[in-house]
Amino acid sequence: MDQIIIENLKNLRKSKKITQEQLAEKLDISRSKVSSWETKGRDMSITEAIKLVNIYEVSMDNLFEINRITEDEYIKISEKFLKDKNIKLNEKVKIVEFILDSLKKNNIDEFYEIYKMTQNATK
Repeated sequence: MDQIIIENLKNLRKSKKITQEQLAEKLDISRSKVSSWETKGRDMSITEAIKLVNIYEVSMDNLFEINRITEDEYIKISEKFLKDKNIKLNEKVKIVEFILDSLKKNNIDEFYEIYKMTQNATK
């Protein structure tokens, strides 16, 4: 695993306020195995990755930092959407609420779906 993924695994665990020991218990593995993911980038099984996705409530893409989108990109996309006059205000409110929810979960997949919706709506 590369350093970005290693850092992401640590950050996701810490954001859930879970210790390595607690995570190991939830996954039914040793704490040293969790530590090896977060320090040495040791590989995990697909079963372990799926369990992590469920514990952290993120997508597999987000877990492994695939399709990473920057904060600046979020802002640009959101500004374009909010300025679009072809989308009714009540629709914008619903979509903004959905965006906020996906950002709270740090769910990139949901955000991309919203982005595609806004792109289609502005065509």
